[in-house]
Amino acid sequence: MTVSILELFSNDLALNGDTGNRRALAHRLELAGIEVEQRTYNPGDTLGILPDIVVVGTGSSSAQRALAPEFAQIAEQLREWAKAGVVFLAAGAGFHLLGKTIKLDADTVIEGAGVFDVTVDATAARIVTEAFGIDGQFGLLIGTENHSAVTTLAQGMAPIGAVRNGFGNGDGLEGAVVGNAYGTHLHGPALVLNPVFADHLISLAVARTGDNYIKNDKHDELDQTIDLAREILIGKLPR
Repeated sequence: MTVSILELFSNDLALNGDTGNRRALAHRLELAGIEVEQRTYNPGDTLGILPDIVVVGTGSSSAQRALAPEFAQIAEQLREWAKAGVVFLAAGAGFHLLGKTIKLDADTVIEGAGVFDVTVDATAARIVTEAFGIDGQFGLLIGTENHSAVTTLAQGMAPIGAVRNGFGNGDGLEGAVVGNAYGTHLHGPALVLNPVFADHLISLAVARTGDNYIKNDKHDELDQTIDLAREILIGKLPR
């Protein structure tokens, strides 16, 4: 079996290295002996057949304005995929564009794709957190955040976790989860620095394909190197 990973708008929404999320997923799958198909979708492309994983990264406010009509064209398909259990990881602006609405300025509110029942006010002061820490089901997620948004979850929407250090959604919580779809402000890229999170998403995806994701010594060796990078950021968390 082959696991298909689709990255949306990689030409415009990879400002903080978020393409690394797709590559991290693919590399960990390949280390486990699972064949991977990597695809990208940009304006003018064909969305293609049902993927197993969809990833999307972050970009500037101008990119959000420009891409809002593009998201509108594929919004229904994305919502159907999410309801069908396709795994989503959306970071930063990509997370916001998969929400309900984004307020970009006093006169501009754009519609999102509606995968996440969240609204975003992107007129807040910019937040940059070098050591952004989130506590939740994956233990400590660590990375960076760089955005100017207050994100409000609709009643019943679950966050990824609680903010240990940083801003997150703006209310002490971070991100959003619905089904197999995860939205976050975590960069670094998120899945490179947090293999437990990456492995969770992979497990969800391979459950759809019938594969078995079994880690081996190569994963252990890789994760030892990742731990060194994590320790640097963890060391910057407030005591």
